[in-house]
Amino acid sequence: MDVFVAQGIASLSLPVAAMITIMLPIILAIGLGVIIHSVFTPQELAANAAVGYAKFGFLTEVYAVIAALTLVGAWDIYQNSRDIIQRETNALYMLALATEAYTGPDQAELRAAMRFSIRNYASEVVGEEWAVMQGRGRSENSETAFQLMANTFMGAEPITNAQQALAQNIPQWISNVAETRLARLSIMSRTISSIVWTLLLATSVAVLAFQWFFGGSRLSIHYAMGVFISVIIGGVLLTCVKLAFPFSGEYPLLSTRPFLILMEVR
Repeated sequence: MDVFVAQGIASLSLPVAAMITIMLPIILAIGLGVIIHSVFTPQELAANAAVGYAKFGFLTEVYAVIAALTLVGAWDIYQNSRDIIQRETNALYMLALATEAYTGPDQAELRAAMRFSIRNYASEVVGEEWAVMQGRGRSENSETAFQLMANTFMGAEPITNAQQALAQNIPQWISNVAETRLARLSIMSRTISSIVWTLLLATSVAVLAFQWFFGGSRLSIHYAMGVFISVIIGGVLLTCVKLAFPFSGEYPLLSTRPFLILMEVR
């Protein structure tokens, strides 16, 4: 499975994505069951049980390891993305609070320019950069917005003691915004590779197919077990996809709400 396919599934609404990742394995499992039971007789499948159980156990262990590694990698992407946004918005909020110190009669225009630069930057993040992180669109004006904000704050001349104290922290806050912005924009370049997605998909299909190579007293029990296994595999795949692409979807795991709040700075 290609990275873009996984991201495409993540960009769908949760009900549609769940339908794809859970219903397709169920349909595949039932279809494989029908095919295998039409090719092999119950006696042949029962004779394969002794050897088949051992092989199926090994296959499920391999799947469990691959699924666990994918889940850990996806969770790491989600957690890093969440922490990056938190650090970036924290730095922006401190810059917004710093504008309250510029209350001099001749600093009204500077204070308005500072607040506008924060609103403008947050607006560009929501309007352009979020689309880039979702794998669509280009960021053309966000760099200009960041440069405007950096130049506005770095070029502010402190007058009072409070402003001089804040001026010592402003470069660090601007640096934090720059660092986290670059990390946020590059997070998708460090996503789970296509090899891992393909391996997870291949082992999932193998587990769905291999479960039918055993005999049993009632065929309906096999189909019920196949559905349960399919739901578990589909749920694992859906969780991995959503965590690996936390910015995608109609209701993404990580939303633009912190930046929308910063757009209200007046």
